[in-house]
Amino acid sequence: GRLLHGRHFTYKSINGDTAITFVSTGVEGAFATEENPYAAHGPWLQILLTEEFVEQMLGDLQELNTREETKLPKEYSWPEKKLKISVLPDSVFDNPLQ
Repeated sequence: GRLLHGRHFTYKSINGDTAITFVSTGVEGAFATEENPYAAHGPWLQILLTEEFVEQMLGDLQELNTREETKLPKEYSWPEKKLKISVLPDSVFDNPLQ
């Protein structure tokens, strides 16, 4: 939702300062551009997602938005965008520093 309204969405690491931010076209202050959709600034990675691609992702990830339990781990891949997202069970993070 946020990305379709010209906003951004950030995932922050529990282990430190690293973060990944999905930004949409037109977000002020974004380092990622249509020419360079992946941009790093120190430990912060920005990934530009066009409205068309956000719509595609929403369709592909729809099964995660149901009340039914999804079998994890689950991997989603968009090779044309060089993007892969893994959804892992909470148990993987029970001891994140090990």
